[in-house]
Amino acid sequence: MPGKPRADSRPETFPTWGAIALPAGALWGTVIGLGLGAWLGDWAVGAAIGAALGIGVGLALFAAAVVVASSRTEK
Repeated sequence: MPGKPRADSRPETFPTWGAIALPAGALWGTVIGLGLGAWLGDWAVGAAIGAALGIGVGLALFAAAVVVASSRTEK
């Protein structure tokens, strides 16, 4: 049948880069924010802004991974 998957085919998984986007974004955003905050004079504000920006970038990458995973089709 055309709509039935073959028994030997494995389902494709969610992209790894999308799964680690949020934690990696939060981690690296915080680290970069700490560095910039130390350079500009306020560690806490730098870390908070960096973490927020990192989570935002992580969410964008996660959304892209959802689009990629949902657009995969069987050939």
